[in-house]
Amino acid sequence: MPTRSLPRRRLLAGLILGATLVLLSALGTPEATASTPGGDDPGAVARGYLEARAVAITAADPATALGRWVAPGSTLGRRQALLAHGAAKRHLDLGHLVDSIRCELDLRCVSVDADGTTARVTAHAIVTTTWHSVAGATDTEASGLEHILTLRRGPAGWRVVADRCNDTQAPALLESAGADPIRVAAAAAALERAASGRRPTTPSVVEPDLETADAATVLPALRAIYPEVIYYDRAAAKAYADRFALSYNSTYVRFSADCCNYASQCAKAGKMPQIYVDPQWWYDKNGTSSPSDDRWTASWPSCSRQMTAWKGRRISYVSSVSSIGRGDFIYYDWTGNGSWDHVAVCVGTNSLGQKIIDAHTTDHYHVYWKLGTSSTKYKFARVYTKW
Repeated sequence: MPTRSLPRRRLLAGLILGATLVLLSALGTPEATASTPGGDDPGAVARGYLEARAVAITAADPATALGRWVAPGSTLGRRQALLAHGAAKRHLDLGHLVDSIRCELDLRCVSVDADGTTARVTAHAIVTTTWHSVAGATDTEASGLEHILTLRRGPAGWRVVADRCNDTQAPALLESAGADPIRVAAAAAALERAASGRRPTTPSVVEPDLETADAATVLPALRAIYPEVIYYDRAAAKAYADRFALSYNSTYVRFSADCCNYASQCAKAGKMPQIYVDPQWWYDKNGTSSPSDDRWTASWPSCSRQMTAWKGRRISYVSSVSSIGRGDFIYYDWTGNGSWDHVAVCVGTNSLGQKIIDAHTTDHYHVYWKLGTSSTKYKFARVYTKW
């Protein structure tokens, strides 16, 4: 009898096991449900997070869209969800109805610590947004950001726990989302701290001291270089700004806070005469295309010094953004404390007639000009027509 019942018991156990596996397959195990797609590859998780971050503004619940890549309930997840809500509200307030969002990623470095529990990923992300207005006009804008991500490995795989990036839109988006004013102020203060780091990325480049130059020695040389009347080429300044808004001209030195360096390049492309009499403003390529032996004055990459060098000689300040156009400049004091931290190039208007800018550090292409918060102050600089 026992020998006859054994096959029957095995058959019954097999049927029960098979049914259990089918049920588990249909429901999914708890671990499989919580796991991150590509969870064993920190680079794949970083890519998924950055792509989700880009398109979260179109999600009904940004926190859910980001939840696959960040720790549930994490500070990072809450902040990114707030930024997404703020971006969606900002588009609506401006009359922009988002059609599509595209994210281009360059994962530059992926490293895992020796213990295998922490990873760091550096990446450059360009997010391009296409929108239309109620009247049907269509426009495109884009922003590029450098990200330094920290990931931790857990039972469900890798998750992003920190995202360091210098996003000049963050304070405005947080304020638009109704974030705590302390958090908004902290984001603006972080931009000010980042603006002070103006070291060039080429360590061998040093700034010369040419403060002894005077008009008697400089003006004769200038007359040989420049015609008697120089006209500002606004179209050329805009064309240069658009060309290098999301990239960098490799023939120039790149700075960690690059906004003013970029603005100076745009002005030079528009044939704004360089200034060789104090306060000076010039950049010398030393006759080569390589930036390794370039020289420049402090006013070339510094907003406050550029403003001092240009005021009354290259620009005049106007009271309203409506009074500036292609090739003009907007200066930003993020916290309203009197320190001018950022500059952007006005490149005209979008299809709704709103002034738009190109800029660097956070790379912007045709983005609505009003960055910052209710505490931010602005100066609108109109470039002279001729000199």
